[in-house]
Amino acid sequence: MAPQFRLQAFDAAVLVAYVAALACIGTWAARRTHKTTDDYFLASRSIPWLVTAASFLATCISALTFVGTPGEGYRADYRYLFSNVGDIAATIFVASFLLPVYQRAGVTSIYQYAAERFGPPVRTTCAGYFLLSRTLASTVRIVAIAKVLEVVSGGSLPYSGCVVVVIAAILAYTTLGGGRAIAWTDLMQFILLVSGALIALGYIVCHVPGGVSGIIDAGRHAIRPDGTTYNKFNFLELLKPENLGLFFLLAVWGFFQSSAAYGTDQDMVQRLLACNDPKRARWSLMLSGLTGIPITFLFLSIGVALYAYSLSHPELVAGMKDPDHIFPRFILTALPEGLRGLLLAAVASAAMGSSDSALASLSTAFTIDFYKPFWGKDSSEERCVKVSKLSFVGFGLLFMAFALMVKNLSSLLWLGFKIVAFTYGPLLGVYLTAVFTDWEIPPKRLILLMLGITLATFAMGMTAWHLSAPGSGGFWTQLDETYWRLYIIFGALAVPAGAYFLRS
Repeated sequence: MAPQFRLQAFDAAVLVAYVAALACIGTWAARRTHKTTDDYFLASRSIPWLVTAASFLATCISALTFVGTPGEGYRADYRYLFSNVGDIAATIFVASFLLPVYQRAGVTSIYQYAAERFGPPVRTTCAGYFLLSRTLASTVRIVAIAKVLEVVSGGSLPYSGCVVVVIAAILAYTTLGGGRAIAWTDLMQFILLVSGALIALGYIVCHVPGGVSGIIDAGRHAIRPDGTTYNKFNFLELLKPENLGLFFLLAVWGFFQSSAAYGTDQDMVQRLLACNDPKRARWSLMLSGLTGIPITFLFLSIGVALYAYSLSHPELVAGMKDPDHIFPRFILTALPEGLRGLLLAAVASAAMGSSDSALASLSTAFTIDFYKPFWGKDSSEERCVKVSKLSFVGFGLLFMAFALMVKNLSSLLWLGFKIVAFTYGPLLGVYLTAVFTDWEIPPKRLILLMLGITLATFAMGMTAWHLSAPGSGGFWTQLDETYWRLYIIFGALAVPAGAYFLRS
């Protein structure tokens, strides 16, 4: 029989205290004057660099990371750590080459730089790419946390009500306090989710027979569903000759994926532009890349520890079909009252820490890259700030509408996460061309090049998804399950290559 979920009064009190803390920070930030869009979105570039680093990390860690990475440790081993190799290289690359360009240009939206290099139409296209991909990806996070709340409430709060509660909570402090509120709430959320993960790991260790040694022993003799044994602690498995191709793909893909995310996605870069020290903002980016290793190790260790825990507590996995459910199950059924509420607040903070920044960046891109150039050329800064606040609400309602329409999380995950493979590549290619060349390229040609590459990779991806047969090992299956990562690499390299032949 599957374990029963329960939520006690003390847990609810912890969650209420967390929401109250968010409201207090939002109210405090709202008391600061927001006379310009730069002040509203970037807090007049006054955020301390350590807060910037924590905010950036909170943006990177979503609720899906919080529950998905332990699932990876439970079902597999530590090889997921190798994806951080490309990520670290990307933070150094972006901090050294792309971020300094944005800082010197003094932009609020990074797509303003695309206008300076290639003209307003390219800026609008790049911003449109961002609006599409970020809206879809962020909707996934809203659905994830709403589903967790639905389970926690025991069904007393329906899914639709959970979506409304999540959106309302995020809008309450983001709309009031803008970038300043988001930065400081992200700091609190980052501390909460890391401390919550450490507490959870400590609790598991204390309740596994033999403690740490018991976990290591269970991990070294782990059993797959087919009955074969393997060692979860074999960190060098991926470096075997037969696995070097996959390791190389993960490292290269990680570099291009993270370079695009950290260097061409307003959601990520906005945190860094708000820092009060440009040089330290670059260091905070590189620090986040290095910090990603112990954070990933922490959540993978939770999954490995939960594997050992489940051997002596089989009721935890009774009826469980998806390994990603292991950590939420543990939180809801095994943790004592109070700690359960703390971990649920950590899950909520992981979701909100990524969703609030998404709302801010979408509002920034809309106000700076669409409203000001097209409808607000003569608008005062005060008017633009009002429009910014309205766009916060508008995108929040858009998130709500999408989340209410899509309850099938698995299909949305494919759309929400793989869509960036089709958009990030051309975006990164445009900025590589802008920063590293002095080519003059007609805007229409560059836009057609971006769209052509996007449509070609999207058509390939949809074909692979339609023709793939899980477990067959065929070409289309491998493309859909593993080699879809090549789309972003192709897009990032194809744009500069095409631009070379299209230059004036």
